[in-house]
Amino acid sequence: MDRPTHIILIDDDQDACELLKMQLEDTGRMNVTYHTNGSEALDIISRELPDIVILDINMPDIHGVEIGSSLAEHAATSAIPVLYLSGMVTPAEAKNMGKGEHSPPIISKASPIEKLIKAIDNLIIT
Repeated sequence: MDRPTHIILIDDDQDACELLKMQLEDTGRMNVTYHTNGSEALDIISRELPDIVILDINMPDIHGVEIGSSLAEHAATSAIPVLYLSGMVTPAEAKNMGKGEHSPPIISKASPIEKLIKAIDNLIIT
């Protein structure tokens, strides 16, 4: 059996993190660690080099897009796929966002977990 996909989830809502961790790990294919402080998570990502990073966009200490940009700017983390989560957009709005050639996908927090799993799978395969 292949090793589970290592995911680092960054979201200031601890309850949301715990729920997503449980749902993703229930697939049996993913290992999730989460952090509620974006600034601290940047250091951890650089050390752990996960397979994918899932970022909440609106956070109090550092904006998720800033974290994604910082990851893209550093050689050690630039190849790590990033996926954004947002509670500020509907699933329909998220579908139309992030479609640029180098834009990370955006998933609405209101979307079914299956949509998030499919997006993760697509990023890991490509």
